Amino acid sequence: MHKDIIEEQKLVCEQYGSAYRAVNDQDVIAIAVQSLTEESIVGIRNLPDSDGIAWFIYGGELDDADDFFHTITVKELEEVFPEALPFLALDTGYRFLIDHDEYEDVWREGESDI
Repeated sequence: MHKDIIEEQKLVCEQYGSAYRAVNDQDVIAIAVQSLTEESIVGIRNLPDSDGIAWFIYGGELDDADDFFHTITVKELEEVFPEALPFLALDTGYRFLIDHDEYEDVWREGESDI
């Protein structure tokens, strides 16, 4: 991963109070590429599943169809949807929401701004 992206990831983690959890080019994520034209784009970091997948990224409404998500590497994500790269070092439990107008929101599940 490019040094510039790593620095940007560290800044995002600092901005949102997250521990920095490095990812590498060969880490696998689940993404619903066909939905990325829809608003808004959501990313969720869970504990890794049995296949080592922790990140799920999709646009619009979450669909429970078996073929909704496909797996790709972080390196492939650079080509498919580079807008998600700055958020990938967020800790488990974090979510991000972005749109095509550069709106951005990040939060940890279970936390609120009271």
